[in-house]
Amino acid sequence: MKNNPTFQASRRRFLFQLGGLTVAGMLGPSLLTPRKASAATAGEQTAVVQEGILTGSHWGAIRATVVDGRFIEAKPFEHDKFPSKMIAGLPDHVHGTARIRYPMVRVDWLRKRHLSDTSQRGDNRFVRVSWDEALDLFYQELERVQTTYGPSGLLTANGWQSTGMLHNASGMLARAIALHGNSVSTGGDYSTGAAQVILPRVVGSMEVYEQQTLLAVSPQK
Repeated sequence: MKNNPTFQASRRRFLFQLGGLTVAGMLGPSLLTPRKASAATAGEQTAVVQEGILTGSHWGAIRATVVDGRFIEAKPFEHDKFPSKMIAGLPDHVHGTARIRYPMVRVDWLRKRHLSDTSQRGDNRFVRVSWDEALDLFYQELERVQTTYGPSGLLTANGWQSTGMLHNASGMLARAIALHGNSVSTGGDYSTGAAQVILPRVVGSMEVYEQQTLLAVSPQK
């Protein structure tokens, strides 16, 4: 693990720059012009349909169909010769009931902050807060932890994400915290674990991500 060198930022500057990161992340989909958009005919309930929206996922590029702002179908990208069947589940992934769609805070923590009873974690007593309040809480905790414990009290970039920077939640979190001050980050990934650290010192290279040796061996042998 390592400390990330950065600078201290005021609350106003932190929120301003954090907003810039958010807008930058939102620009991605808006730049992908849908191939077709239509609405229901007069006399019928109006429905805005957008088809052929090009976007990406962990399982490859897709063409999305969106009806009234709801992602209803994912079709393979026309130039993908070997599309994954996993893309069929993407709409359920986006609109699944288990997805947390709004900022939520544990009730006891909201009342007492770091003095709350931590044994109550996991009892699902959470309350929804506004995005503004969530950002204020986030900033206040960064201030408290940095002041009390220093950079070693903050661990960033710890998690998983879908492919691409737009969906890289752990990367966006690391950027946000870096706007405030130093923190502890991680090295390697879940796919290969400690092998990335050990192998270069044992065999001289990181074999886990290198092309394997191909041997001309007959299948009959």
